Amino acid sequence: MIAAFYARGLIDHLRARGVDPARLLPAEQLDTLDQARGNAEVPMADWVAMLDAAIAALHEPALPAEAGASLHLRHLGMLGHVLMNCATLQEAYTQFARYIRLLGQIGQPVLDLRGAEAHLIWQWPYNTPAPGVVAQFMLAARATFTRWLSGRSDLQFDAHFHFAPPPDGSAVHQRIFGGVIHYAQPESKLVFARAHLALPVVAGDDELRRQVEERAQALLTTLSDEPLELRQLKAVLGTRLAHGHATLHHAAAALGTTARTLQRRLTTAGVSFQAALDTVRRTRAEQLLSEGNASLSQIAFLLGYTEQSTFQNAFRRWTGLAPGEYRRGHAQRRSG
Repeated sequence: MIAAFYARGLIDHLRARGVDPARLLPAEQLDTLDQARGNAEVPMADWVAMLDAAIAALHEPALPAEAGASLHLRHLGMLGHVLMNCATLQEAYTQFARYIRLLGQIGQPVLDLRGAEAHLIWQWPYNTPAPGVVAQFMLAARATFTRWLSGRSDLQFDAHFHFAPPPDGSAVHQRIFGGVIHYAQPESKLVFARAHLALPVVAGDDELRRQVEERAQALLTTLSDEPLELRQLKAVLGTRLAHGHATLHHAAAALGTTARTLQRRLTTAGVSFQAALDTVRRTRAEQLLSEGNASLSQIAFLLGYTEQSTFQNAFRRWTGLAPGEYRRGHAQRRSG
């Protein structure tokens, strides 16, 4: 799984270049990333497929590195606020490793100090081969974060990649990292001067750091407490609501298992499929009612209901309020 706001970096990069992502990528995946809020996650496999599709459509093997290098603070969510309020780059790397789970299950960063060099190693957390597209994105993103945290756009990094040189990609990598680029290496990592770790973070604030760390720790605890199977199921359901595919059998197929196995795993986790679906629908309904002007019939459709009345009855069961009452109450609180 990967945090939706982090995965959205690809979509924002394409749009910044004037490329309409809808020409390249599945509509339901775009909708999920555009509408994601809070700690929403999407399957890593879906995001990798989106990267592969964009590369194939644009014929740019180094596109993931360019997308990673174009990330902004908003793509890091709560973690970004933690990093911006550290004192030095070394502290920022320590906090990055501590709270990396807020970005999803994307691998643990390991800072290895070797003499005058610092090696920031990207560790892939799965038994499957690490996708080269993900390594490109992650290393480029970390180089970018290091530069804007320190206010030093001149910092250079040697980049080591575990895959073979991509066609016509070396020049892009050289431009992004600035140092020597190595391919077919044992691991993917950034290598830079150890002295850079002492550089101050330009916006560091001790008091604000304590506040955002408390919030980040609370969010991390929430993610840790929810079973992996349930997080994966919610992510899958969220991408399929409006397309009529939010069923047990469709979800099981998307997760690479059978309906019976998925049902058994959910039972072990102490939750039913319907309860998970209701949670996803309620969260999405509250977002739509709070943030936009979509009609109730449109919201019902986006939640996968065939009848508006069915949605209204379900929402009243979840919240004790009619959708219209909820929307008016939220508007009053916001204006007050």
